[in-house]
Amino acid sequence: MNLDNLQSFQWQDVELTVSNLARSLDFYQHILGFTILESKGNTAVLGTPDNTVLLRLYADSKAVKPLKNMAGLYHFAILVPDRRTLASFLQHIGEKRYPIVGASDHGFSEAIYLEDPDGIGIEVYADRDRSEWKGMDGELPVAANPLKIENLLQSAEKWCGFPEGTTIGHLHFHVSSIPKARQFYVEQLGFSPTITLGTQVLFVAAEGYHHHIGLNTWHGEGAALPEAGMIGLRSVTAEVRQNDFDRLLRQETIGTDGSVTDPFGVIYRFHS
Repeated sequence: MNLDNLQSFQWQDVELTVSNLARSLDFYQHILGFTILESKGNTAVLGTPDNTVLLRLYADSKAVKPLKNMAGLYHFAILVPDRRTLASFLQHIGEKRYPIVGASDHGFSEAIYLEDPDGIGIEVYADRDRSEWKGMDGELPVAANPLKIENLLQSAEKWCGFPEGTTIGHLHFHVSSIPKARQFYVEQLGFSPTITLGTQVLFVAAEGYHHHIGLNTWHGEGAALPEAGMIGLRSVTAEVRQNDFDRLLRQETIGTDGSVTDPFGVIYRFHS
């Protein structure tokens, strides 16, 4: 293994700016299935029943939505422990009559897409077994086939919210430049490329995962960056091994507090 590559990586929590906390809590608790761990003033902490923190909400009634052609968060992705949980979630969403914006079979995973009340993109997905991820050519598939909904629902049970073992699986961003993204995420942070499509798409990961971060230029190369304080992603926290953290410190990619901002305005906080 190249010691300059990330040897371990795990998302911890995602921080979002929303416009109305009560409305968002209703969605994130009753529609999605998070457990509210703390709610005070204009902030709330959400996660799973074992008190694992996954999401932090900050409400600002004056925050505005990013323009549709801006760079920024495409979606954050909630990884559920198994296919049965995904099926139960899909059945629940149907019972709530909450609109979904997509449902795809990516080969390595099955995914359901929706938006929160502020239009923030969310993916809820379950991974297939790693033995099924790669095709005959040994490469990860570049696929977004329709999800076989009826087949999935056959394993559905009563939805009781996101269970223990649910994590943040990946984040996907609109960016203004794939070469800039590669230079930062691959050359500096040490992620390995897993899927590439010219100047349009770059997926990167650690530990052989299909992707911890997706990057695309579907909003156009040179897309404007969102301004601070807009609705959407505030920052994101991730855990890495101590030797990875020390390397990033030595090469001055991150500050002494573990923080770094990517070329597109995304704020990361790394810890070991």
